[in-house]
Amino acid sequence: MADPNIRIKRSAVPGKRPTTSDLSLGELGLNTYDAELFARRERTGISTDIVRLGAGATVTNILYVTQDGSDTNTGKKLGDAKRTIGAALTESAAGTVIKVSAGSYVENNPLSLPEQVSIVGDSLREVSISPQNATDDLFYVTNGNYVAEMSFTGSLNSGKAIFAFNPVGAGTITQSPYIQNCTNFISNSIGLKIDGAAADGDLKSMVLDSYTQYNQGGIGASITNNGYAQLVSMFTICNDIAVYCGNGGCCDLTNSNSSFGTYGLVADGVSSEQFVGVVTESSAANSSQFVISGLGNTRPYDGQVVYFDNLYSTVEKITVSAGGTGYTSTPTVTIDAPSVAWGVQATATAEISNGSVTAINLVSSGRGYESIPNVTISTPDVGINTATATASIIEKYYIIESSTPISSGISTITITDNVPYAVGIGSTVPFFKQSRIIASSHSFEYVGTGNTIASALPQSGGVLIQDNEIDNRNGGLVIFTSTDQSGNFRIGDGVVINQQTGSISGTFYSKSLFSTMTPFILALGGD
Repeated sequence: MADPNIRIKRSAVPGKRPTTSDLSLGELGLNTYDAELFARRERTGISTDIVRLGAGATVTNILYVTQDGSDTNTGKKLGDAKRTIGAALTESAAGTVIKVSAGSYVENNPLSLPEQVSIVGDSLREVSISPQNATDDLFYVTNGNYVAEMSFTGSLNSGKAIFAFNPVGAGTITQSPYIQNCTNFISNSIGLKIDGAAADGDLKSMVLDSYTQYNQGGIGASITNNGYAQLVSMFTICNDIAVYCGNGGCCDLTNSNSSFGTYGLVADGVSSEQFVGVVTESSAANSSQFVISGLGNTRPYDGQVVYFDNLYSTVEKITVSAGGTGYTSTPTVTIDAPSVAWGVQATATAEISNGSVTAINLVSSGRGYESIPNVTISTPDVGINTATATASIIEKYYIIESSTPISSGISTITITDNVPYAVGIGSTVPFFKQSRIIASSHSFEYVGTGNTIASALPQSGGVLIQDNEIDNRNGGLVIFTSTDQSGNFRIGDGVVINQQTGSISGTFYSKSLFSTMTPFILALGGD
């Protein structure tokens, strides 16, 4: 039997580890500089070696953060952990992984991650990060970062983000920052803010997987200024806007959900002007193909939009300013006609209730408007208290469907709509990147009911606004397939499958049905 007395051999040399010849069986080796303890291990028929006892070995590219740590520690082993992520970041470099143990951490934000640094928590539910400064974003991410398995609590000022590019410059993005399996509980915050103006390179992007946003009144993901994102399994609850793309921002959104809140998916406007081409061959009215010169080596692509010489508008909606009184029959609504010869006057109808005009429904958006038209409502049947309303207009861009390869700076572009006026030689054609969301298998539940869960729930009186699920603003575009809380399936705005009735409706479906059935009816001698 081995000697029961424990003998300890000591060394104060940093990093020194005993060998099998230094320790006998039952002896311990203590490195007093590193606070590491070693023992001799003998396994018959296998090997004799030296093993470290307990956790605490120094690993060069891993830093530890624990709730009972200290920022004066090295962070290089669990028993010598840092207290805050911020302190660990000051010691990190490319290739470092910061491991955050279960606990609650208040951080002196913003926390700026160096390139190729990861922060990984023990558990989504057991690691909670709170910002110390409500006036700043929580994390600044850049090239190659990875953040996972943590929740965000506390408070931030409206418009501040959990993850963002550093506004003074995030550098060149060649490998997107990646957020995975996190939850944001901070009201009014932006879960993911991708401002392309703060990043260099072609990507300007972030990606995420399994990121839940219960940030009441905030924004799930905001992608602007040519920023880009790939979003998988992002769940937003009571957001003012679930996903916002503006100023040329774009994203792919897959297997995600928008519940309650005010708006679902919003695509707003276009980027700043990217370049300008010139028409080299005249085209008659209602053409969709145009030969453009002056493009250099840049081939136009699906995702860009253009206009020809002048940017015209259509009427987007009519808002009742004053309902008036004394209406016993539906009044006539007149919208001023556009001034251009090829323009089409917008039309609308009124709804009345208890003698007043309550809503104006747009029948036709018209075309060719250069300014906001006046809206006139006919006088009431009784009295002189006439209702009033105002129009809102939306700019008409033409979406590029395809283009031919560049040859001497010239390409032929095909657009998705016909241009209703003749386009002459020398006409200028500015190119813009369209703000666009491509959403597949998206689920909407009670969108429009509000940003506070207590009142948004249907049993609490929340009333959904289905028009708020998708919002195309100022030339932006949302391309989507979706299912709502009733199980109704939509393919864009044009095809709706009602699960309860089994019916199919929508403008695209009706047009397709008409074009398919008419030849058969004519062939059978139908009228």
